Amino acid sequence: MKRNLIALAALGLFAFGCSESPTETQADLDASPEFAARGPVMHRVSLGGADICAGIGLPPGCDANNSFIAIEYADGSVSGQWHDQWAGGVGVHTAISCLAVDGNDAWVSGTVTNAPFAGVNVMIRVQDNGQSGDRASFLVGTANASDCLGMPPLGLLALTNGQVKVK
Repeated sequence: MKRNLIALAALGLFAFGCSESPTETQADLDASPEFAARGPVMHRVSLGGADICAGIGLPPGCDANNSFIAIEYADGSVSGQWHDQWAGGVGVHTAISCLAVDGNDAWVSGTVTNAPFAGVNVMIRVQDNGQSGDRASFLVGTANASDCLGMPPLGLLALTNGQVKVK
């Protein structure tokens, strides 16, 4: 009886996953009005991994993790988000509004959207050095969310657990 229930549940999940309507393809997304207005992606930068704690003498991930994605379109608009999860379930979410890329270096900035830090501007600098040796830095309280265009020389710390991609 238990085996029949498991088989029936698996069949139900399979049937639920198969629908008569096709899923969106990349071609469908490329033809969307939003894509047409913004144009193709010019730069895509991402980071994911354990928090950098070396500056305070603790191992990677001592607090939790963080990740971001920033996309710059042909019309110059930028979209993206950064989330830094802290120990205890608290975290910071940032709407990214600026992206500057110079070779394998990228600067990203935006404004925190959640309490208690809503309205605070942050900047991230990352460096993509291939499969290993990626580096990053974080600056809180920048003058404004478009500061990244000046590409300030923020010091970089090694990512010992994570990955940066600058494209």
